[in-house]
Amino acid sequence: MARTLGTLTRTDDGSFIGVLKTLNITTNLAIVPTDKLSEEAPDHRVYAGGGQRYEIGAGWSQTAKSSGQTYLNLKMEAPEIAPSALYARLVKLEQPADEGHTHIILWEARDR
Repeated sequence: MARTLGTLTRTDDGSFIGVLKTLNITTNLAIVPTDKLSEEAPDHRVYAGGGQRYEIGAGWSQTAKSSGQTYLNLKMEAPEIAPSALYARLVKLEQPADEGHTHIILWEARDR
């Protein structure tokens, strides 16, 4: 079962702005497109914080095989989030939420 960790809104420049919420933290989040320097390089950088941004991860564009929808595979790392890297997906909502959010971050525990 996937859990929602964040709600974001896509901006005109292709960035996503919103909030990441876990049991331990609530922080502003920005996912910003980057210029890829190689095939393996991320398509986006993930930043936490308000006025001061701290880079906490990256995102790679993917296409779902079943639906053809695009989404971002996210990898985030910070001691406040988890003791190891947190892997999640940024997916588009079918309809914008009442608050105007267009995307959510979904996390599903990986088998160990």
